[in-house]
Amino acid sequence: MRLELDIFDIKDIQFAEKTFLKDGVLYINRDEMREILETDARISRVDIELVHPGDKSRILQVADVIEPRAKISKDGGIPDPVGQGQTSVLRGAAIVLSDYRDMGDVTTSKDPNGEIIDMSGPAAEIGIYGRTHNIVLMPQSGDRVTALDYQAALKVAGLKAAEYLAKVGEALEPDEVELYELPNLTEITSGMKNLPKVTYIFQIMSLQFEPIPGEPVLYGSQADRIVPTILHPNEILDGAVTSPLPALNVQTYQIQNHPIIRELYQRHGKDLCFAHVIVMTAPNNVSEFERVAGITAGIAKGVIGADAAILTKTGGGAPELVMARTAQRCEQAGIKTAIAMLHMGADISDAKFGASTIFSMPEVDAIVSMGFPFMELTLPPVDKIIGRPGLLQEESPINGEVVKAIRWIKGSQCQLGGSALKAVRY
Repeated sequence: MRLELDIFDIKDIQFAEKTFLKDGVLYINRDEMREILETDARISRVDIELVHPGDKSRILQVADVIEPRAKISKDGGIPDPVGQGQTSVLRGAAIVLSDYRDMGDVTTSKDPNGEIIDMSGPAAEIGIYGRTHNIVLMPQSGDRVTALDYQAALKVAGLKAAEYLAKVGEALEPDEVELYELPNLTEITSGMKNLPKVTYIFQIMSLQFEPIPGEPVLYGSQADRIVPTILHPNEILDGAVTSPLPALNVQTYQIQNHPIIRELYQRHGKDLCFAHVIVMTAPNNVSEFERVAGITAGIAKGVIGADAAILTKTGGGAPELVMARTAQRCEQAGIKTAIAMLHMGADISDAKFGASTIFSMPEVDAIVSMGFPFMELTLPPVDKIIGRPGLLQEESPINGEVVKAIRWIKGSQCQLGGSALKAVRY
């Protein structure tokens, strides 16, 4: 399977009377894009704003971020299926989805302004979306639309906008081309039988949260009841998987640019054989833990014949246990494992104890820490707020100086390893 990503470097974005790309500037017909998005009956209106790196702007209630991509065909035919053929990518641009519902009553257990993106200052330095040119969508729900229906519509709007914009690359020569090619499993070891066969076990969804009916998580459908299954890595890089709402420290943008999959591709044929991806969910009860862990280890050993596996999680406590139990079952089957995890098993009150795990399994002894999301930053005032503010009485105005734990800064950390932060112990 061969995938060609046609990369167009976006240096600026502006509203215009026509949507097109020229000299690195993406021009957007706001009315046309809004009209496309408002065909969804669950949405009454879509407000659209543009923000740029360096702006003194703060985006609130960020639900997800999506890189503009679209399947294209340079010869005018039907585009190839997901994971194959050509895909137009607007690198340097991002669709930002701001949840624009009236949040109603809030409690101290949740930041009333949700996750944010600052376009300047320390939050922009540690968060990847302070360096992208962002198209912010703020869809307002229609009458009698439930919260779950609205959230599904929000995700669909983001994907529609991403495709609409990326189609501008169909008739243009890209600035760069990235190629991803990997044979099927029956041919994967050809010429590299002496290399360890490594598979990646990817949790795509946590069932800690109520699944959103109609949300396109896996190939356009909800994925809460899937059993563990094999995907070609190109399918993931090409949009088969999106980050479900709500998600902790992973966005669709990061899945599209999956750092572990890209690293495994770079090392394929050199010091390992990349033996595709197993996708799974993270259930929220013990019996289901055992079920998915057993199925996944069985696929890794009996179908793929893996020598080693890399595992990541999505969400907090339950997904961590599912990941660890799956790694343990793999180890017991003779598959060496390494897990990479963001530590969510503590809060700011016990941060002095450092990062920790909520499991103790002797076989699971190769752990890569991807950080601890409770360090606090003081963010300077901004000139412009984008999104619907939600304030507690005792809080400072959200456009003023605020103190935020980095868990509330979108893109500052990632469950998949994509982060600009590094910890050093002296």
